[in-house]
Amino acid sequence: MLFYIFLAFSSYVVYTVIHRIVSLRRNIALAKSWGLPYVVLPFNEIGVARSALIGIFLIPFLKLFPFTHSWKWPKFMDPFCHWTFLRSHIGSHSDFYATVSPNSFHFESINAEVNTQIVNRRTEFQKPIEIYTIVNIYGRNALTSDGPDWKRQRKIIAPGFTEKNNARVWELGLKQGQSMLGYWASKEGNSIEEMKIRNTALDTATLALHIICGAGFGIPQVWPHEDESILGDKKMVGLNTKLPAEGHKLTFKEALVYSTGLQIAWFSVFPEWFLKRSPFKIHQKLIAARDDCLFYFKELIEQKRNYRRLGFEQDATDLISPLVKASDDAERAKAEGNGTSQDEGLTEEEITGNTFIIMFAGHETTANVLHFSFLYLAINLASQKHLQADIDEKVGDRPPSSWSYQVDMRNLFNSMVGGVLHETIRLIPPVPHIPKISRGPVKQVNVDGRTITIPGNDSFIHLENVTLNRSRRYYPYSPSKVTDCSDDLDDFVPERWLQKNTSSGSEAPSEKQVDGLEVASFEVHGSLFRPVKGAYMAFSEGPRSCPGRRFAEVEVIAVLSLIFKQYTVELDVRPWASDEELEKMSQQQKRDVYGKAQKRALELIRGSRMTFTVKMEGDPVPVRFVRQGKERFGDLAL
Repeated sequence: MLFYIFLAFSSYVVYTVIHRIVSLRRNIALAKSWGLPYVVLPFNEIGVARSALIGIFLIPFLKLFPFTHSWKWPKFMDPFCHWTFLRSHIGSHSDFYATVSPNSFHFESINAEVNTQIVNRRTEFQKPIEIYTIVNIYGRNALTSDGPDWKRQRKIIAPGFTEKNNARVWELGLKQGQSMLGYWASKEGNSIEEMKIRNTALDTATLALHIICGAGFGIPQVWPHEDESILGDKKMVGLNTKLPAEGHKLTFKEALVYSTGLQIAWFSVFPEWFLKRSPFKIHQKLIAARDDCLFYFKELIEQKRNYRRLGFEQDATDLISPLVKASDDAERAKAEGNGTSQDEGLTEEEITGNTFIIMFAGHETTANVLHFSFLYLAINLASQKHLQADIDEKVGDRPPSSWSYQVDMRNLFNSMVGGVLHETIRLIPPVPHIPKISRGPVKQVNVDGRTITIPGNDSFIHLENVTLNRSRRYYPYSPSKVTDCSDDLDDFVPERWLQKNTSSGSEAPSEKQVDGLEVASFEVHGSLFRPVKGAYMAFSEGPRSCPGRRFAEVEVIAVLSLIFKQYTVELDVRPWASDEELEKMSQQQKRDVYGKAQKRALELIRGSRMTFTVKMEGDPVPVRFVRQGKERFGDLAL
């Protein structure tokens, strides 16, 4: 009996090996016939669980053996290889290539011409919505929909992202930026003149959460050092108070933070029924956060309905009111026999699902841009000084309360402030790559005057951002002043965005709508460098581009301008020298100490890991915000 079992097992193994070899040879032959550069992989690396296993177990295991360090394929199997290796793993490959395994093709592009064609041919190169089901925990939404279903939802969401909402974001950005400074000053050992912050990521996350709550949901929030009385008649128990609503474990803010964090990955690992019965506290808290969040969403939606019934809908500038309006109008039309809610409105589940997606997409990514901007500016004091000079030139001595969205946002966006925003996103894009899928037969695209074939049959496509953003082909560069590299495209150089390139091939936006979205006033007739279409994909392009792009840009510009109008950020060098020791140091000794802090900060940034976004692991980078004129290392910016 054992002999027959062994024989059957052996036959299966032999068949599998032979089948995989034959399949791999066939796929390699196809890649060659299509003229695609390719890398051979032992198996398909697509899928959340598979990518996690490869990144957590396989890659670290292979690194234990020195002879594997020269192997090429493990680098390409790293789920975030472009961030892990930057440009070094591409080697002799062109700016598009295929990874080939026995049962799959996987097409990668860092070519702007290819990218533009793929994002604009939406029906041929679709969004692989099946990989986004993890964010369906509150209901289907625009991110996890496609075809007519997506088109309907996008049409309803888009009207919320208007100039009125941008102006509201501007106002809240200035207000919340000032509140964050007040919170820093209130911490033990700090003052309004000097504020030591161990990890700015925590506070930029709070700030971004407050702005999306205020401008997105119409719910103002308070910082820990502020009294809830400042909310006035806007105070809503649980939604913006420091204690949860009756019968709930968490406040709205606490539930949102937990629901939009890495913890939601558990929903892709285990079914919901298992998480509900799990004895582990992390699972219990996740379910409680999801349930509390859903309760608050429904309360918020009902509040918007009541707001409309009272006749105040004309004053609504948040992002949720249009969802409720479309749903109510469609239901009314259905009742009157003039339409159906399914064709024109949103279901209750879709309203809560899109409410969550607006929060999920607009919270952490913007917080990261601000966090890394602070760190890069602390490392690059000369660029920070240039930033401050531009802010002074644009707003003069006027207090922030007098700054205008219509005038000052445009001027600041098209200055060094906009350069810092774009350069931070270039180095650390909100998402490492934009996934697409090629369904049906093979497709053809034109690139550099020739035609190439992209595999079909549900082949995955990744439009890589990290490597694309470091391409000499698309971005101005000079020799690096930080390393011995012949270009500075791995370095933080926001000045490159001030190099207006009229021959870049990317026209400034007109005042017409783009993809159903109102063009912001600050984008028209801009003076910043504009990469060619398909070369700057931080918010994607084409019909499925991120509708919240302008929301994020306004928020970052407002906060950066407010803070660096008043303060300078410096790296905290106390691990190497005390304040007393610094006072006795020569200029060169200070330079040496600051150089150690700069080196350590850059190492920590490079050590960040890609998850949903880039996150710093291990020790944070401590900084000090000091009043302008009281810098310890001001002379180093010269």
